[in-house]
Amino acid sequence: MNAPAPDRRPPGAFPPDGRGSETRAAGRYASRRRASEGYVSERVDYVDPRDRVIAQGGRVTGPPAGLLRRYAATVCTDHAGRVLLYRRTASAPAYPDHYDVLIGGAVRSGEEYRAAALRELREELGWEQAPGLTEAYRIRVDDPHGACFLTVHRWVADRAPRPDPSEIAWCGFVAPLAVLTGGYTPLVPAGAEAVRRLFPG
Repeated sequence: MNAPAPDRRPPGAFPPDGRGSETRAAGRYASRRRASEGYVSERVDYVDPRDRVIAQGGRVTGPPAGLLRRYAATVCTDHAGRVLLYRRTASAPAYPDHYDVLIGGAVRSGEEYRAAALRELREELGWEQAPGLTEAYRIRVDDPHGACFLTVHRWVADRAPRPDPSEIAWCGFVAPLAVLTGGYTPLVPAGAEAVRRLFPG
C-alpha cells in the first residue's frame, strides 16, 4: 500500500471548521450527515452523448448503457489571481489524499449545472452566494465512476472559505504556476486539466 503524499500545506491555509461558530458548524455537519445518509436515494439525470436528459435513476446504481452522468464544479480564485487548492480527505471515495482545484459534485435530477455548482460551493466551502459565477467550459471526461459531462465554472471569492471536514482536509490560495509545475502531487486529473485550461501561462 502506497504511503500518502507529503502534505504541502501553503501558508495561510484554511483548516476545516474555520467559521468560528461551533453552533453553526454543528448544524452544518449534521446537515451533511443527513445528506450522506440520503446518498443511496439521491436521484440524478442520465444524458446521451449530446448532453440531453434521457433517463433518471439512483446515484449509486450507475447510468444505463450508453448514457452519462453530469457533474458541475468551480475553480475559485482570489483578487490576487491565486487559485483555491484543497486536499481531499483520506476517506474520499475517489482520489483520496489528492490535491484538487475543482469544488463540485454530481448534478441532481432536474438541477441545472449552475445550480449544482452553487450548491456544492455552499455545502463544501460554506459560501451561501457566489455573485459573478460564470461557466468556463464543458467537456466529456472519464472519472472512477465512468464517463460523464463536467461543466467547470469560475468565481472570484470575496470572503474566506469555511471548509467541510468531511470533504476537505484543508484548502488555501496558491499561485497557479505552483500547481502547473507539479508543486502539488498527486493532483486529480480533471483538476490538472482545469489549471492548464484556465491559467495557460
